[in-house]
Amino acid sequence: MSMMTSSPVKLGMIGCGFISHAHGRAAQKSDGKISFTACASRDETRVTEWAKEYGCRAAYTDYRQMLVEEDLDGVVITTWPGQHREHIETALKAGIRFVLCEKALVSSGKDALALRQAAHEAGAVILEGFMYRYHPAMEKVHEIVRSGVLGKIDTIRGVVHMAIAPADAEDKDTRKSWRTSAEEGGGVLYDFTCYPVDALNSLAGAPPRCVQAMGSRMRGDGPLDRLFGHVEYENGVIGLIESSHHAVFSQALEIHGNKVRLSMPIAWSIPGEAVITLTRSPGFLQFDDEIIRIPQPGPHNGSLIDAPVFKLQLDHFAAIIGGEVTPRMTLQESCTNALVLDALLESYKSGRSYDLRHKNACATSELSWG
Repeated sequence: MSMMTSSPVKLGMIGCGFISHAHGRAAQKSDGKISFTACASRDETRVTEWAKEYGCRAAYTDYRQMLVEEDLDGVVITTWPGQHREHIETALKAGIRFVLCEKALVSSGKDALALRQAAHEAGAVILEGFMYRYHPAMEKVHEIVRSGVLGKIDTIRGVVHMAIAPADAEDKDTRKSWRTSAEEGGGVLYDFTCYPVDALNSLAGAPPRCVQAMGSRMRGDGPLDRLFGHVEYENGVIGLIESSHHAVFSQALEIHGNKVRLSMPIAWSIPGEAVITLTRSPGFLQFDDEIIRIPQPGPHNGSLIDAPVFKLQLDHFAAIIGGEVTPRMTLQESCTNALVLDALLESYKSGRSYDLRHKNACATSELSWG
């Protein structure tokens, strides 16, 4: 499937739930450079409405049929994490060579490594959809870390909390939400915890070596609804992770160096202006704050699905398809994230630390870092 750089990028959507609208609206803001020409969902009413809203010429209740019948430059996948591997592998077998898949890419390290191999064999690009990475504030954070102004990094802390009432665990059509199903990748691990894990891995500057975690489940056999853990990296940096369905909303990021502390009150779903604070301490109980304000990279009404970062992400995906850029986030990074999430889960289950260096599936050669 070749594409002239002057032609609109033709995409297919697999899954027409809530977050799919963020990608659909991003395409609408591309001035005709990107379009969803087809969409697929098992829910006939939902897929028909999605096609009408975003100008798709075809709507399918079987995504396999869409992949065979449509001439697509790439696909965007917004289904449940537990379904991602199947949907991506099916797309690759159908000849699709560019896939943008919502986070978490998959719900196991084994699946991530299998997709890495499949992508290599097919000559395909699989891009995990961490939209926060495209906000200029995160680019600034990485720039500050690389500059050395923080000094030697000691600790990185990432938090994702959002209190979810029991009623919120049900869809409007009375079916249980995927967020209550461990098999579909529900709970905090692949919805919340994946954000700080990605940030820690990309900022630590060394591969992860071991993790330890504690938490709780929704039910005896349900997915995790609380997970707290730490990741030790080969260079001695400690990453602290907090994620809970039982705590008030928080999306904080902190990086503690021996000279300066960097902090962001909201790092993953920035609603407007981003605020980065650099704190120095010239003496005991003395603090000197430097405030860096970074505007939203485009108009924003406060709704998640209208966040400008989704357009930046989709523009990047289109540029990859056009051969203009290489992926900002590599599939190797996604594999590392998945292996660390596996390790956190295993540590929670066993009550012991999990050494990634001494596990065949998590050998150091499988890991990458920022």
